[in-house]
Amino acid sequence: MSTAKDLDRLLQSFVDRGLPGAALSVMKGDQLLYENYVGHRDMAGKTPLTPDTLFRIHSITKAVSSLCGMMEYERGAFLMDDPVSEYLPEYKNMLLSVRQPDGSWTVEEAKQPMLMKHAFNMNVGFYDFGDSPTAKGLKDIHDKLGGSKFQAGYSLGEEIRALAGVPMLFEPGSQWQYGYGICIMAAVVEVTSGMPLGEYMEKNLFGPLGMKDTGFRFRPGWRERMAECVRHLPDGKVEHCDDLLGDPLDSMYREDARYEAADAGLIATLRDLQVFSAMLAQSGTWKGEKLIGRKTIDMMRQNLLTEDMLKVFQVGEMKGYGYGYGVRTLLDPAVGLCSGSVGEFGWEGAAGAWMMADPAEQLSAAFMIQDMLPDAKYYNDRLRVVIYGLL
Repeated sequence: MSTAKDLDRLLQSFVDRGLPGAALSVMKGDQLLYENYVGHRDMAGKTPLTPDTLFRIHSITKAVSSLCGMMEYERGAFLMDDPVSEYLPEYKNMLLSVRQPDGSWTVEEAKQPMLMKHAFNMNVGFYDFGDSPTAKGLKDIHDKLGGSKFQAGYSLGEEIRALAGVPMLFEPGSQWQYGYGICIMAAVVEVTSGMPLGEYMEKNLFGPLGMKDTGFRFRPGWRERMAECVRHLPDGKVEHCDDLLGDPLDSMYREDARYEAADAGLIATLRDLQVFSAMLAQSGTWKGEKLIGRKTIDMMRQNLLTEDMLKVFQVGEMKGYGYGYGVRTLLDPAVGLCSGSVGEFGWEGAAGAWMMADPAEQLSAAFMIQDMLPDAKYYNDRLRVVIYGLL
């Protein structure tokens, strides 16, 4: 079986590949099996990684937002086959970008309504694709709102309502495509709860779980605690990374920002992300307090993708996985070439943060690096193997 020393060596090997630092925590139930911080929070090597270091968790925010959505679902606020338009009327008459045989595009009325399950599962068809009316529409609405969501002064709800006028690339539910689904779902949570997303998270998750170092905005002292983000270049060199898809890297976290990115905007410490993961691994319970029902967690980690959608999804580190209500979920360990349990679930972020929760073993893990668009298969597959070897 693997040991803590094997995990120590693995983290050190990640740092030896050029990362400033790497941190990992593993729990079984409420018991801490492993926690270590290797390297530094800066490329200069001046400040070691410590438990108070803050990390950009980017798309793991999707899992947090999705859990909020499942909480609202569990409380009867909506059903998964409800049209989104019941909560966001702007979505009543949707449009579709249709490519013609000669390569041109037309815009037609969509035949299918967008349902809540489509938003959770990213089956909604809003994606910046080539010269399509969808791509033009996305640019136009953001121009009208004032520019980049991370730098202008509009909110998540304002963006999502404006998005309803953009033609979709495909009928809702017909394809899987990384995009705006989780943000649409989160906007519905804001409507049904009467709270901004960040306030909802604080009241229903961060407060009860004691996640004092997680949020959408910089607080006093947080800038100084942030780990530096790097980028690996094709020639193997590592450089400082200061942008995210064209925006200044940390512009979304500034104190006066309004936009709360339901799909990418949270900052957290390793320990906070670990607590969140451990709660999921214990089917919604943390230290005896149940935040959400066990059957709702089971539902969240069901695969919703068809065979054709799985062909698109199962690449790289997602081999053997499907996708449920805002999270990946392990369908076949044999296909995934891993020792994990069917139903293990979680997600990862653009700068390398990764989490997993396994209710069958009550096993959870949180991993933090800051490497923009990393070789996730290299890191995550190795972590998963050694973590399961602890059992």
